[in-house]
Amino acid sequence: MSRAYTPGGRFTSDFERGSISTGITNDLTNPVGTHAEWWLYDSANTAVDPIYDVGDSYYNGSGGKMWTGPYQIQVIRAIIKQGDTKISQQGFYNADYLHLTINALDIEKIVPGTMANPDSRDRDRIVWKGEVFRPYKSQQEGIISEDFILLTVDLVQVMPEEMANDVQFSQYAN
Repeated sequence: MSRAYTPGGRFTSDFERGSISTGITNDLTNPVGTHAEWWLYDSANTAVDPIYDVGDSYYNGSGGKMWTGPYQIQVIRAIIKQGDTKISQQGFYNADYLHLTINALDIEKIVPGTMANPDSRDRDRIVWKGEVFRPYKSQQEGIISEDFILLTVDLVQVMPEEMANDVQFSQYAN
């Protein structure tokens, strides 16, 4: 016989968390959600200029910055914020911001360990609706039995001139 403080049976917290995660995918991402392409930064095969931190494919033919992917990821909610036009000495600059909510189990299938350290993905690239974005803030949300259920990611648009040396994203730079 189990007590309230020692639950037993098939309805464990792991079962409930899995059931909720499946429900999130079935009820939220499929009928009303969207999808994105997640590109993982490949530091092992990346060659960057040591001073400017840009791909140095033009200098040594190594290919510059590299990413693996794309990996299709289901998105529960996407909110786009049109960027404000910033005026500086260099002229006008306008980048959009994107906020994504993702099922934790979906991102863990692509990149195990992301939920434990979500800020480690800040060099990745995410393509959504034909635009390239860079994560700048990630936050785990929704705790069930000490495990997070959701990941929210705030991203900023990567501008065409920023992709000049990124061969893999040259199609988006035009």
